[in-house]
Amino acid sequence: MNRTRILKPALGLAALVCVAAITSFVWMQVGYSQGENRGGVGKPRISDTVQANMYADNWFIMYLNGELVAVDSIQFMPHNVVSVDILPDYPMTIAVMAKDNADAKTGMEYANTSIGDGGFILKFGDGTVTNANWKAKAFSRGPIDRDTKNPRVENTTIPEDWYTVDFDDESWSQATEYTQSQIGPKEPFFEHNFEGARFIWTEDVELDNTIIFRHVVATPPDGKARPDFSNLNDIVPSGPRRRPR
Repeated sequence: MNRTRILKPALGLAALVCVAAITSFVWMQVGYSQGENRGGVGKPRISDTVQANMYADNWFIMYLNGELVAVDSIQFMPHNVVSVDILPDYPMTIAVMAKDNADAKTGMEYANTSIGDGGFILKFGDGTVTNANWKAKAFSRGPIDRDTKNPRVENTTIPEDWYTVDFDDESWSQATEYTQSQIGPKEPFFEHNFEGARFIWTEDVELDNTIIFRHVVATPPDGKARPDFSNLNDIVPSGPRRRPR
């Protein structure tokens, strides 16, 4: 009898918890499917993202539509592949700053014993790839005239707004493509999908040490229609509000 009296309240509590959980789930679904959409487009889910793979010799930082989305976590060795999930929004302005492992005063590497080389490659899951259609400009180069006995560098001031959508890169040159054998990527590169992408840099892969790349993707290269998730912070949910704390 005592056991029966104890179990009945326990079962009642479990039922209440179950009902509350179901109710919360239903309200959550309302918030996602009805309360927070624009023109029938609900909140983005992880399935709306695409994978982005980047490999730099030696380091990079990347912005999409003016927002920072990826930073190479290793500066500068060993070479590594950075993979992140991104939420594409078209037209998509890609801005990348890439740096070779060069001494800021000499332009040389490995304790000023040699002239290094650079290289950058990128592939997104929507089909976006690096190639000669990208814009590229060097902002630090050296050693000038390949003079390793008296090395010096030339630096150009990097514009503060180089990563923004409205930045004017009209006068910049097109990027130069390089073969895989010319760049000589290390092992992590071969463990990721870069099919169709090309290594890019400026015309001088050895002396140009700090490069900014820019490229605009007007529409998804794979032709897949994707919802417009821009300005998500402007959405006003019509679902139940959170209780004040």
